[in-house]
Amino acid sequence: MPNVDVTAFLSLMVILVPFLLVTAVFSRTTILEIQPATGEADRLPAPDPLQLQVIVRQNVIEVGYLGQAQTAQLDRSSDDKALESLATLADELKARYPQSLEATVLLEPQIPYDVLVQVLDVMRVKLQRDGDAVEQMELFPLIAVGPVPASEQLLHGAQ
Repeated sequence: MPNVDVTAFLSLMVILVPFLLVTAVFSRTTILEIQPATGEADRLPAPDPLQLQVIVRQNVIEVGYLGQAQTAQLDRSSDDKALESLATLADELKARYPQSLEATVLLEPQIPYDVLVQVLDVMRVKLQRDGDAVEQMELFPLIAVGPVPASEQLLHGAQ
């Protein structure tokens, strides 16, 4: 029985495996929250009456919802004022639609992570101060986060 020399094959594998691991493109993972079935298979959940959508762009924060003719645009030149305006608008919308719990936040690719966290905090809860005590009032706790679709980026860039 002849001997098989696998030294060349092992040398190839030692070089090829790390190369493939280093150059592999890792796919993005998206978290999808699935609600458990309630037993009534034919019944679909009622759609959110507000359908609030917040788009964070380089220069503005756009806020749109169902039934609104135009999106509200909040200037981001001063992030603090933009976040205050967003908090006020979110509070007003929650007063008009108290049953609504959902919001969608879309971001352009270059938006810093810190800005995302600040926007999520403003959309999720409202802080109320009563003397020394601080109380949190729930606004829109169910927030979906994602990138701005490429078609909207192109449309916004052309204007």
